Amino acid sequence: MYRGKDWPVSQSPYLDAERYRVCGVWIAAVRPEQAALAIIEEAKSGSPFEVHLCNAYTLSLVGQDTELREALLRADMNLPDGTPVAWLGRRLGTAGPVRGPGLVIDTLRAGGPCGIRHYLYGGAPGVAEKMRSKLLSVYPHAQIVGAETPPYRPISNAELAELAERIGSSKASIVWVGIGTPRQDYLVPRLASAASVAVVPVGAAFDFISGGTKEAPLIFQGSGFEWFYRLSREPTRLWRRYLFGNIGFVMAAVRAKKRCRKERTEE
Repeated sequence: MYRGKDWPVSQSPYLDAERYRVCGVWIAAVRPEQAALAIIEEAKSGSPFEVHLCNAYTLSLVGQDTELREALLRADMNLPDGTPVAWLGRRLGTAGPVRGPGLVIDTLRAGGPCGIRHYLYGGAPGVAEKMRSKLLSVYPHAQIVGAETPPYRPISNAELAELAERIGSSKASIVWVGIGTPRQDYLVPRLASAASVAVVPVGAAFDFISGGTKEAPLIFQGSGFEWFYRLSREPTRLWRRYLFGNIGFVMAAVRAKKRCRKERTEE
């Protein structure tokens, strides 16, 4: 993969993996367990840490959504969520996508001995609480110090300050956000800075872990066809996302590849 002049340099020993660019956005070529360890390591510092899970739909939007693009470009770590994005980094070390539900559970388990404290912010009314109950039923020693449902709209600066105060009072290390792409990605830089905490948006993980939505069978996960299963379950809500998102991703990836080739010839 081409590495341009703006190649980011990581300060974390867990983020020494190669990175590759997809649709103009740097993606960390990491395995799921590496991603969890990186988040834990950074969360222990008590400093802002901005993470995004990038799938084909997310990356298809960056060319037309300035706020989303800026959030991804300034992020501390963008992870390959979704098989097509992970496949593009396979030569550099990815081994399947970093899926939201798995990332939550891996971080919960590995972060226990480190005293990592988790805050859940997302889902429809009651979903975050159900997610907490489900997690604690399996991992009773996990420290889940907050669970709340956000309003179904962007929050104001005053509401952000109040949320940051609640997170600070809980002494949370990581805030998991589940309000859908791209709204959750817009919130990451605002909340990470306001609360001085690691913020990780995991979208549908809230519904999957709480039991509100059934995950795709293991045979679909990482196969490149998980989208087909989800579409078959929720066609009315997801058809537009997958039809236009997947086409947009392919077109954006081709355009970005052409730009990279042009930059290489100009060096």
